[in-house]
Amino acid sequence: MKIDEISRNLENIETWSLKDSRDRGCKRWSVYPPDVLDLTVAEMDLPIAEPILEVVTDAVRRQAFGYPIPDFKSGLPEIASNWLSGQNLKVKPSQIRMIADVIKAMVLALRHVGDTSGPVAVITPTYSRFLDAIEAAGRRPLEVPMRHSQGRYELDFDALDEALRKGATTVLLCNPSNPVGRKYSAAELETLSEAIDRYNVRLISDEIHAPLTYGGGFIPYASISRTAAQHSITLTSASKGWNIPGLRCALVILTGDGDAEMWDSLPRAAKGGISPLGIEATKAALEHGQPWLDSAMRLLDRNRNLIYEKFARAGHPEVLDLPESTYLAWLDLNSLSVTDPSKYLIEHAKVATTPGEEHGRAGTGFVRLNFASPTAIIEDATDRIVSHLGKNALA
Repeated sequence: MKIDEISRNLENIETWSLKDSRDRGCKRWSVYPPDVLDLTVAEMDLPIAEPILEVVTDAVRRQAFGYPIPDFKSGLPEIASNWLSGQNLKVKPSQIRMIADVIKAMVLALRHVGDTSGPVAVITPTYSRFLDAIEAAGRRPLEVPMRHSQGRYELDFDALDEALRKGATTVLLCNPSNPVGRKYSAAELETLSEAIDRYNVRLISDEIHAPLTYGGGFIPYASISRTAAQHSITLTSASKGWNIPGLRCALVILTGDGDAEMWDSLPRAAKGGISPLGIEATKAALEHGQPWLDSAMRLLDRNRNLIYEKFARAGHPEVLDLPESTYLAWLDLNSLSVTDPSKYLIEHAKVATTPGEEHGRAGTGFVRLNFASPTAIIEDATDRIVSHLGKNALA
């Protein structure tokens, strides 16, 4: 990849427009009327990294539209192994498998990993598709709400212990957390690992947002200890960090003894759907995408601080804890005199957000806002929300 091409694409991050995003013809910006700012779908209003665009364009020219190459021939497990080692997660290429997307892998893991007879303890607020995955796997959820203390969410180990005593045999962790933006500390993950080990259950860690942490410091769950690696399965993808969710390629990291063999024994039809274009894009992202990601993170960092400061200056500091990761803002709108803040914001502020209830019962009164857009859009959206907070706050 030529340096001038990379530099030109990085500059485009600052000049990307709403029209550019609408012209993509994807779900985001295609659902609501033109006067509504759509800050729902978790993808970025940014140009694709040049190394990714180049390999996908080349694959299209070669008409690479057939079935995907097998994992062991693709080169992706080797590249992913090297990339994961940069996060201090040491895994062999033989421990990595490809799949179409993280949620598909989660459903399979919920159906086949460990004792699947009990309910699933899911730490909430969490990505709404976790709850869908539990239902699709034919299992029952036990929501474990996080504790909110001194401006941040923390794992509630008493609540987790209660769920495990009630018979939960699997724990679902979103690390870093979507939607609250926490990147968990080593101490938190160590305590979590001790609980999982004490009850002899399994943990599935969705680490798809790992590239999107501010100031670094992301800790993969399986890197905590050999014990944590043994009882966990890690799911990840380049789709969030490099904005390629439609290219259908994710990774399953199998660190427990016998898990790789178990995964290989599952029916091929359950693991299909991977795109050859997704394989090429993921390889390019993990090998050559860091300069683009660094530039994107500078924009996201600016946007998260802008939202945080606007709410604070308006006298509503309680609305947002500054996210430590992701491009998602978890807004506490319980002060509004409305029962459905997401619906209210669409109708009155013309800002579309994701209803908090989709993320579990702990999301009542909240909305999730995607701030991965040009700063002018985020500033406009935040101003609209702030103005309605002032009009409708409870006495």
